[in-house]
Amino acid sequence: MKNYGRDPENEAQWRALDAIGMPWQAAEPDDWLLAIDDTDNLTSRGTGFLARKLAVQLAEQGIAIVKGITRHQLLVDPRIPYTSHNSSACLVLTSAPNPQAVFDYTCAYLLRESAEGSDAGTVLIQRSAMPEEIRTFGRDAKVSVLTQEDAREIAARHQIPMAELTGTGGGIIGALAATGLNASGHDGRFLWVKQLRSMAGQSYSVDELEQSTGVRMQNITNETATHFAKTDQVDLGEWPRAVLLNQRPTLLVEKNDATTDFSGWRTASKNFVKQF
Repeated sequence: MKNYGRDPENEAQWRALDAIGMPWQAAEPDDWLLAIDDTDNLTSRGTGFLARKLAVQLAEQGIAIVKGITRHQLLVDPRIPYTSHNSSACLVLTSAPNPQAVFDYTCAYLLRESAEGSDAGTVLIQRSAMPEEIRTFGRDAKVSVLTQEDAREIAARHQIPMAELTGTGGGIIGALAATGLNASGHDGRFLWVKQLRSMAGQSYSVDELEQSTGVRMQNITNETATHFAKTDQVDLGEWPRAVLLNQRPTLLVEKNDATTDFSGWRTASKNFVKQF
């Protein structure tokens, strides 16, 4: 397997997640969506790093098992306080026998781990209980300036566990938005999906990728008509990232025209994937 990255902490984190996480099979009604936001400052680790670390700890404590973590880009606007990109993270939990324990552990974790000056917030909701109002809130958060009071009112109306934890607690806006966007099934990039990061720099068959990670392939130029044979080869490159499309982690690929002995598909460019 390829090295996960140059950062030893990141590498250890990926390995731990791959050891305990589940491959993505489908978006299930019983999934729990646990979102966090605004946990960092300009010099600290980002929210994505804390989300992956939280997933490892929830599994180690026997509280929940993660099958994916997504990043959702929200509106970048000078009226919105954010650290660098205004994105939030959502953990998809496939097993959470005691949701209150998940929520309590997450609150304690964020109080302990969030950076000085952060405005951390968290939200927990089961996919089957997701009201359309929250999906709309998520879509609105990508184009409009929303307020904490907006988030509080929605959470109160639907009795959704929500916590404002550090600073102003403004992270509840991004956290609530992330749950709605994840539930939509058509927004965001995966911060983690099982094994994919460890497979970077190598080529695998479509079948191997689907079995190991749960991802599906989509051609960036003709997604509706392309048929992928199980034996088709995919060159993952150095930055393989899945996006959330049609409720599945999806690897965007294009035809590989390289003149080497490899022929088949290759992952889309980093700039293309970052559009998601």
